[in-house]
Amino acid sequence: MSTPDDALERLLEGNKRFVSGSSVHPNRCEETRRNLESAQRPYAVILSCSDSRVPVEIIFDVGFGEVFVVRTAGHTLSQDVMGSIEYAVQELGVQLVMILGHNNCGAVKSAVKTYSDEDSRGAGNVQAILDHIYPAVKKTCSCCEAGSKDFIDKAVKENVRYQVSELIKKDRYIAALLKFNQIKVVGAYYDIAASTIELLD
Repeated sequence: MSTPDDALERLLEGNKRFVSGSSVHPNRCEETRRNLESAQRPYAVILSCSDSRVPVEIIFDVGFGEVFVVRTAGHTLSQDVMGSIEYAVQELGVQLVMILGHNNCGAVKSAVKTYSDEDSRGAGNVQAILDHIYPAVKKTCSCCEAGSKDFIDKAVKENVRYQVSELIKKDRYIAALLKFNQIKVVGAYYDIAASTIELLD
């Protein structure tokens, strides 16, 4: 029987293949598609940013039926997103939850830009996304000088950590499984140029 750590190792090994240019493009044949027609059994659920530069299945070198992917701008949580994650864990038996951010994230950039200038904030749906990121920006401001070269990427990493903590705090089902080590929830950071994955504490 596989474990949450096994699932994480599979993802990281897939990323290593992608980085080295030796992707094997698994589980993409017609036979796999036919076998998955009636049911799916992914081993991980990944909440990733919607950014077109972060194609989850490619950077982890996975195929059909392996990962359950949820994408939002800024990898932010909402009730619908938490419901999707919970569905993957509860109904599909997923043992690993990963929240994945990336460098140079546009949503985080917008949150940083408007955080200290309320007059620049909008009233539409984009603002609702930024509201979910502001707590991470606030914490980054407390430990790093705004405008510094690496401020955005530090804010991205802090946002990943914040979304992880929010998921554990607000989803009782996920929290209960974590308590008994039945699942693993991790935060990760993708470097677009290097194509590498960094696990975050």
